[in-house]
Amino acid sequence: MKPEFLGLIPSALTIIYVTYGSWFLIKEIFCSIIPFTLVFTVLIVAAICLLRVPLPEASAVEAVLGKEALDAGASDYVMKTIAHRGAGLDAPENSLQAFKLCNEKGCDAIEFDVRLTNDEIPIVFHDTTLERMTDLNLVISDSKWEELANIDISIKHPFRDRFANTNIPTLDQAVSQMLACGQRMFIDIKDNNTKVVPIIVELYTKYPDLISRAVVTSFYPNIIYLIRKKNPKIIGCLAWRPYNFTSENFRYPDGPGPRKSDVWYKHYFLQVCDNIHTWALPRITFYLLGISVVLLHKDALSG
Repeated sequence: MKPEFLGLIPSALTIIYVTYGSWFLIKEIFCSIIPFTLVFTVLIVAAICLLRVPLPEASAVEAVLGKEALDAGASDYVMKTIAHRGAGLDAPENSLQAFKLCNEKGCDAIEFDVRLTNDEIPIVFHDTTLERMTDLNLVISDSKWEELANIDISIKHPFRDRFANTNIPTLDQAVSQMLACGQRMFIDIKDNNTKVVPIIVELYTKYPDLISRAVVTSFYPNIIYLIRKKNPKIIGCLAWRPYNFTSENFRYPDGPGPRKSDVWYKHYFLQVCDNIHTWALPRITFYLLGISVVLLHKDALSG
């Protein structure tokens, strides 16, 4: 075989490679993009359907939340008043005394907050530290229950003389007291800590009446998902506020509070999470979690 002929072989292979590659690329761009998009869409929808948690029984939801006011008859139950943290202006917030007072005044439901101590005891308390209510700079997640059990949370309350020596209750104490008097409740989980998931599930096993008396809510959709995945009968609620992932708090008209992360790339990543969460909530998240209600932050409402 002549050397000149052999020299044509690499060139011929290059032409074939370029021609075939170009044709394949053009075919993918103009012929396959729509089918790929459809396949990808079907896969996403299928995944959501497979992973979703079904809604709880409608009768249980209505037993807790009541009927819509416009659809209710004269004898139907309609939820009108929810005591936030047990009406903290009238008694030390999130205390057994506050819950008792709310029940006596006829509140339809009581919202209270749950955090885990260092030894994984669920307690009813809102803040991450005791500083606002007691001037003690103890961090809940770093403290054991025995360190917190006897602390007086009434010392800074305007009616402290009426509620002297008010202590932080455990979740079990709060729930058992409210169930005993037929009180409805919103159990607000403040920690993004998956250790709380089996605790809540076990609580519902211990107190079956919670199914028709309580709603579990959180700002963290993963917590609600995991709880309802374990027990789909639990009524789920997702709390929402602007800048939930990026800022520690939000107040109108001041806007978002301090950043949750001072690292610039983490902050921008959390901004993306906020945007995705806001977009997905009415489109995907509610369906995936099987939530029955959305709890809006008070400063997220407008006239």
